[in-house]
Amino acid sequence: MINISLRVCLQLVFLLFSFFSFTNQAFCQTKPNPVNGIWIDSNSTAFTNGYAIFSVDEHGKLAMTHYVEFNGVGMVEKGIGFCSHGTLNYDAIVTKGIPGWSLKGQHVLTLSEDGNTLRGYYKDEKGNTGPLVFKRLRP
Repeated sequence: MINISLRVCLQLVFLLFSFFSFTNQAFCQTKPNPVNGIWIDSNSTAFTNGYAIFSVDEHGKLAMTHYVEFNGVGMVEKGIGFCSHGTLNYDAIVTKGIPGWSLKGQHVLTLSEDGNTLRGYYKDEKGNTGPLVFKRLRP
């Protein structure tokens, strides 16, 4: 028969609890989505001082906020959508319109293999389309 003191039993229980808590935390943490971070708008010279923040949760739900100046006039854009397999698809709303353009539209972007460029297109409610390019600033 083994005679183990209460103190030794409590120490073993504490060690086992600590071990399982640590391994559970290590295995249950989700890796951040590679799209998350701050991006610079590098679409064209008409758009300056553009910065976008993308955030994708563990379920692929995407939120973005974008400040950009079009021909020197500042505007803010926000978007909600989804990200799946490196492709972002979201509805965008702009706070200040560009003449001839709608305030609402859709953006579709694809993350480059190196993870440093988002490239795609936009389409607004009036049918206007064009390219979009963002370069990673910070993860």
